[in-house]
Amino acid sequence: MLLFFVVLIVLVGSFLQANIGFGFPIIAMIFFPSLFPFSTAVTLNQVIAIASTLFVSIRYRAHIRWCILLPLLVSSILVAQLVILFSLSIDASSLTIVLGLFLVLLSLYFARFSERIRIRATMTNGFLMGLFAGIGNGFFGIGGPPVALYLFASVPDKKSYLATIQAYFLFCNIHSILVRSLHGSLQVSHIPIILVGWVSIAIGTYTGLKLFSKVPEYVLKRIVYLFVGLSGLWIALQQLL
Repeated sequence: MLLFFVVLIVLVGSFLQANIGFGFPIIAMIFFPSLFPFSTAVTLNQVIAIASTLFVSIRYRAHIRWCILLPLLVSSILVAQLVILFSLSIDASSLTIVLGLFLVLLSLYFARFSERIRIRATMTNGFLMGLFAGIGNGFFGIGGPPVALYLFASVPDKKSYLATIQAYFLFCNIHSILVRSLHGSLQVSHIPIILVGWVSIAIGTYTGLKLFSKVPEYVLKRIVYLFVGLSGLWIALQQLL
């Protein structure tokens, strides 16, 4: 029964991520903490996700915007390193509420002003957005929403967006997996779950990419804003209720 739930969660999350660039960690972290200890849930989420992020990053490698990615990535990993070690010893429920409400406000802001305001892809802007993403990555394995909003406003087309955000996830996941594994978040008994997750994420990613090529960019942008807001609301309500 556990493997069935893992397969279902991974299929839905990976299909979504292949279309809007993120989403699998959010779907996984809505359900995984009820199936595993919190730190293990975050680590399994990232170990399973790495199969998809590696594949998409290689497939669209020519579209990765490294000059935009690197400032974002450096600050995110530095912050995540500190936050991961801190999160291993605290109750993250109150911080989860803050994260959820922050995502709602961020989504509303970009949905309202994205057509008027274009974020310049500067080193400072990338560094600042990486700080927000690093906090989410470190505590919950969820750094995609702020990165998605930033990249959508700073890269020229949807292929560059997908390639760059998946490369971001790939490097962040590798870092987080190493740190959490050294602190006992993964066990040998998790190997069957990981293998089943990889098969499921391959199926979900493949079918999702088929749809990605057919979705107009303006529709994709609106889906991103809507999903960021709804996911933030759901994350906050889970703790409040």
